[in-house]
Amino acid sequence: MRVTRLYLRNYRVYEGPLDLEIPPGLVGIYGANGSGKSYLVESIRWTLYGKSRTSVDEVRTSGINADCVTEVEFEHEGHLYLVRRTISGPASTVKAEAHADGLQVSEGVRDTGRYVHSVLGMDDAAFRASVFAEQNQLAAFSQHKPAERRQLILQLLGITPLDSARDLARKDARTSQQGFERLRSVLPDLERLRTEAADADVAAAAFEQQAVEDEAAEAAAKADLEAGLRAVSQADELRQEHERLVAEGRAFRAEHDRATAEVGKLTAEVADLDRAAARLAELSAEAEGWREAEARLRLVEAVVAAQAALAALPDPRPLVPPDEPAVEAARAQAEAARTVVATVQAGLEAAMAERDRARLAVERSSHLTGEADCPLCGQALGDAFKAVQASRAEELLAIEGRVTDLEVDRRQAGRAATAAAEKATAAARALKLAQAAWADHERLAARRADAVEALVSAQAVLGESSRSGHAGQPLDQGEPARLAQEVERRRRAADECQRISGRLERRGVAAAELDVEQAKVDESKGRLEALREKVASLAYRPQQLTAARAESDRLREAADVAVERAQAKRVLAGQARTGAEAAARRMADADVQHSQLVVLGDEARHLGRLADLLNAFRNTLVATVGPRLSAQAAELFAELTDSEYDLLKVDPDTYEIKVCDAGAEYGMGRFSGSETDLANLALRVAVSEHVRFQSGGAVGLLVLDEVFGPLDDDRKGRMLLALERLRARFRQVLVVTHDAAIKEQLPNAIEVLKLPGRRATARVITG
Repeated sequence: MRVTRLYLRNYRVYEGPLDLEIPPGLVGIYGANGSGKSYLVESIRWTLYGKSRTSVDEVRTSGINADCVTEVEFEHEGHLYLVRRTISGPASTVKAEAHADGLQVSEGVRDTGRYVHSVLGMDDAAFRASVFAEQNQLAAFSQHKPAERRQLILQLLGITPLDSARDLARKDARTSQQGFERLRSVLPDLERLRTEAADADVAAAAFEQQAVEDEAAEAAAKADLEAGLRAVSQADELRQEHERLVAEGRAFRAEHDRATAEVGKLTAEVADLDRAAARLAELSAEAEGWREAEARLRLVEAVVAAQAALAALPDPRPLVPPDEPAVEAARAQAEAARTVVATVQAGLEAAMAERDRARLAVERSSHLTGEADCPLCGQALGDAFKAVQASRAEELLAIEGRVTDLEVDRRQAGRAATAAAEKATAAARALKLAQAAWADHERLAARRADAVEALVSAQAVLGESSRSGHAGQPLDQGEPARLAQEVERRRRAADECQRISGRLERRGVAAAELDVEQAKVDESKGRLEALREKVASLAYRPQQLTAARAESDRLREAADVAVERAQAKRVLAGQARTGAEAAARRMADADVQHSQLVVLGDEARHLGRLADLLNAFRNTLVATVGPRLSAQAAELFAELTDSEYDLLKVDPDTYEIKVCDAGAEYGMGRFSGSETDLANLALRVAVSEHVRFQSGGAVGLLVLDEVFGPLDDDRKGRMLLALERLRARFRQVLVVTHDAAIKEQLPNAIEVLKLPGRRATARVITG
């Protein structure tokens, strides 16, 4: 396997797209501490197997919501493969796909993982143990305690799970053995339980036989009770029949009495209706003419009301209509007076303005002299300035006189306008009062005309009525009262006739009901006679029922005693049977528990044997691994040191490295740091090759993280030489270091650069 290309975007500190063409052979990856060198090589494992030191949500660049994309392109066994893995969405959903020679061969996390496993021949654990040598692993082989060193190598070789399985089997064996001992100590004696179960079954059978005998006595007592209850039932049925006949007789007696009373009441009602018919004939004449009398009363009342309404309205006095033209003339005079005032005011204002101009001219002329120029012609005035001053003074005097006359005219016109306005206001007020009085006069005249018209109309209607039916009844003062009395008398007669007519409608119904009730009286009388005969034929005697009830009570008490006795025996028998069944269950449970005890003992033995077998297999595996690692590490150490030493050995128990020099074995403490580093490197590479051998893969890739450590320049040179020699075993060796000077000694290198904001990028530097 050789990684040819690595692409990262939003992966940990590599936010921006990073596309690296990875050279073959020995490649150094260097940069400052914390720059992201380890993240760069860890991206290979993440892309291929989806495994990371941290949780998935920490793989994507912090503070970035865009997709995290990683791609690893590698060449293996003559084919070119590409594996892509992405993290997308807020839930950090992981997707994966694989391509072989430009064609997609798998999609999905699980399918892609299976495909990578099939191509490389190893899972993530084997890949990590064989390909990646993490920080401090090399030093652990020589500097750590034997137990820690042994644990590290066994973990890299995949033997640690056998230890866990062996320990778990031992724990399960101890637990099963403890459960076996505990169950054996609490199990009861089977023979004692069998004896108790047999005795309980015999006692239950005896109680059940007694219960059968008592149940027979109970059945006999219940039969006697049923016979007694039948006798009581027959006597009670006779009583019920007697009471039914008596109740039926009482009902017929009540019906007979009711029908008899109803016959009497209907007979009286029919006689009363006959009398009412005679009364109706008497009142019919009195009720006739009631509507005509009431109509004339309403007409007479209308005439009387019209006369009263006309008498209540006074006769309007003659009234002069309002003089509206006089008011208009007064308003016109007031308007003319206001116009005169406005005209005089305008003339006054013009005169006052002219006076102001004249005063200004006089003031200016007071400053004139003979040397001054004329304001009109521009020539010198000479002695004419006095004439100018006099002329302007005379002009001012004339204007002031005119202003005085206009002020007198304005005051006179103002008084005249005020008098005209007051006269117009008084005329308008008088017109308003006259108009209101005239409106009242006209309304009164209209109301009186309406009253006269209503009276004439009422008298006309009354006269028409008198000509048609009451010509001999002239209207007088007492006629309204007389007509009212006549109408009331005739109305009462008509109301009574209506009531009697309503009652007479029931005359036929009452006669029919009388016949029906009379028939019911006759029928109920016959039924009563028949019921008397049935009651006599029953021959019912109350003392027979009393005696039967007393006998049934005695039989019930006897039956209750028998039932209680039988129930008690059934309870005892049930309890005894329950005890027998419980004893049988205890015996069965004990049998099951004894069987389980045997199974538990076998399980404890089998688990103990499994633990022994696992331990033996683990020891055998460890025993075979030690010599093989020692041989592989010795071969590589000789190659790295040009066979300067006799042999490198690895202790199969502690995995301590020893070097044979001049026929003697020495620990790492005798040698310099460079020899120690080379020995450690040889053992780590041997572990990698052994893991690849066990998994069946041939990866051809080795990643060493910080193997230089605090080496001096000489030891670094020797380590670089050793790494160059490893190129014969590995197609590609990636060495991670923070020492920038290493790049000068490597044919190819990748520089990791820190960026602001905890970000990084990388570039390939070729020799």
